[in-house]
Parts: sequence; C-alpha cells; structure tokens
Amino acid sequence: MNDVSVVIATLGGDSIDSTISALNKGRIRPSEILICIPGEFSYLVERFNSVPNVRIIETSCKGQVAQRAVGFQCAAHDLVLQLDDDIQLHSDCLRNLVECLERSGNVAVAPKMHDIRTKKYHAFLVPDDNDRSLAQILLFWVVNGRVGYQPGQIGRAGIGMGVPEYPNEWSNLAWLPGGCILHKRKNLVLYNYYPFKGKAFAEDLFHSALMRRKGVSLIRCGLAICDVDFSGDLRIGIFGRVKWYQQYGKALHEFLRQEGGSPFFLYTFLLLNLGFHVGNKFFTVLRKSFGASIQKDVV
Repeated sequence: MNDVSVVIATLGGDSIDSTISALNKGRIRPSEILICIPGEFSYLVERFNSVPNVRIIETSCKGQVAQRAVGFQCAAHDLVLQLDDDIQLHSDCLRNLVECLERSGNVAVAPKMHDIRTKKYHAFLVPDDNDRSLAQILLFWVVNGRVGYQPGQIGRAGIGMGVPEYPNEWSNLAWLPGGCILHKRKNLVLYNYYPFKGKAFAEDLFHSALMRRKGVSLIRCGLAICDVDFSGDLRIGIFGRVKWYQQYGKALHEFLRQEGGSPFFLYTFLLLNLGFHVGNKFFTVLRKSFGASIQKDVV
C-alpha cells in the first residue's frame, strides 16, 4: 500500500480535529500528517503529539502558502496530499485519489467537494442547467466572452470556472481548488509564491498556473469525495463581502498581471456578482416576510 504524507497548514482552529480524525479512519491511513503552524500558535495543537502519525512543524512564517511550502519540504513520501484544516475526507477518498494519480501519469488530482451540511455537490461558478436567466448569461459573458462557460478553465476575467458534478473524471483542467490536492513529490512547489500577506485569496489559481508550467496535468477525480464547511461564506454580511471582494480583486488583478487577461472584465464580474448576491439576499428576506419559499442563489 502506498505511503502518503499529508500537509495541513493551519492556525489551530477547532475544525482540524475532525479533519485528522477522518484521515485516520480512511481506507488508506496516511503514514504521516504534518501540521504546519506558526510557532506562536503551536500550543493550540499540542494535543496531537500523542497521535502516532502526526508531526507538528513549527514555522517561522505565517500564511497558508508559506506554511504549506515548509510542510512540502519536510514531507517524507513520494505522494503528498495538501489539505485545508476544515475538510473531511470520505473513507475511500484518499484511496481513490491515489489510484487516479497512479494510472494517469504526471498529474495532480483533486476530489469532488460536497457541502458538509447538505451533503450536496458544491463548485464555484458552474451554471445551473435549469436557469437560463439574463443574469447568468451576462455573468459568463463577462467572465469568458462569447465562448462563455468552459468547465475547469480560467476566463478572460481571470476567474476560474468550476466543473459539473458529472461526468466524474475531468482532465486537462486549468485550475484545481486548493483545499485538497494529491501531488507527486517531484512536482511540489517548495517556495512561497503568493505575493500578499494575510488570507491567501485565489492562491489556487497561482498554484495551478505554476503546476501547469512544470508540465503537470490537472485532474478532478469524481470517485473521491470530501466534505467542506462552506457556511462561513453565508455568515459574511454586506460590508464583510465588500471587504472580501476588495482583497479577492487585488489578488486576481495580480494573477492577471502575471498570466494575462482583462482587469476591466474582472472588476465588472466582481461588481455584478456582488450586486446579484446583495439583491438576492434582499428579495429572499422579502419573500420570507410574506411566507414565500426561499429563493435560490443566482450564482
């Protein structure tokens, strides 16, 4: 059975308990789980010192990408899983990722992501086949021009489009969500490539571009499934979302500077999407007030 190193960059939040528990209950149990945490926060994960396959790596840096790079440098095995500290793998997720990677050549592989509350498939910017609204048509035109939606590709606005739930396996993707990716160690990016401090907005786009430059093909393995808590996005108010968008836009602007694209269409997309979300929340509250059903998200 293949040995796997797992690298988790964290600040020590409570969700890491469930993440590590799920890993160790899987069909493939990782040979090592590296918790990469700034030294000032290491006391928050001291309880894991008693778990045989867990090793705490105290980093001198703070930042998801920088901490992860330290973990990558310390990984002992040829298969390395990068994992966020709030993701729970299904019992056969890691095994299916390993099998997909081994039969597919020089690749990096990601699983399907399900919402931990609803257990339903979740992906960013995938059109609803039942929704042919003007809003959806307009958004995808802004993102990618006349071509519109292209599964797993990055549009002219620098926005990564997700892939549908089916078919299960997608290859030759332009980007993978960074929360859970299985790598071959020879392909790891061992330095901090993220150009900003603080929360690493859109780091998965920067990382995916670097992997593709190294000749790594990006694959989504639909037989591998993990659960993610997306509820944090729902708790962001209007002002919080505006601030989030400012930081997100700054990161994407830099991505466009490096990779090419249109800042005009990027900021048009962000403004449109923000407006649709705010309008949708307003009308949802209004409809609730009159006892109507909850309106579905526009995007």
